[in-house]
Amino acid sequence: MIRELALILALLLAGSGPVAAQSRIGQSGWEGFTAAGSDGKFERCVLYNRSIEALNDSPYDMLGLTRDVAGRTGMLVFYQPRALTRGTGVTARVRLDQHPPVTLTGDVTSDFHIQLLGQLDAKFVETLRQAKTLEAVTQGQTTKFDLVEPGAVLDALAACVKANESRP
Repeated sequence: MIRELALILALLLAGSGPVAAQSRIGQSGWEGFTAAGSDGKFERCVLYNRSIEALNDSPYDMLGLTRDVAGRTGMLVFYQPRALTRGTGVTARVRLDQHPPVTLTGDVTSDFHIQLLGQLDAKFVETLRQAKTLEAVTQGQTTKFDLVEPGAVLDALAACVKANESRP
């Protein structure tokens, strides 16, 4: 029961509104889902930097990459419980490898998670494709991830959207 609740929580946090998991997807050790909005229509694909089993065990200290039907790439950054204060228009400073940090704005929708959906510009995404590490700082909290084949993950998200965008 706890595992199922953790999964439902993570799915709900993956978007701005109610979503439902549709199909499990994976690439290079990243796993996730296609997601539909409250109307049941396909909205986006999400891949997390861990397995579904690990996600079920704990939805903390992880990274999610998203791609929506409009082709926009986004990011979900998960911290420890009670690390963040909920709010909209919250800034996050994200550094890829040793590149200068980029400031992004998103919504903190839980006390451990910020959504940076559909706002990653082309230059950032291109740098992300080759990155080995990602460091994010939100509300003074820092987390760092080692990235495994982010270019392949981004390609898998694009293919996932293409395969599902016409699905009712």
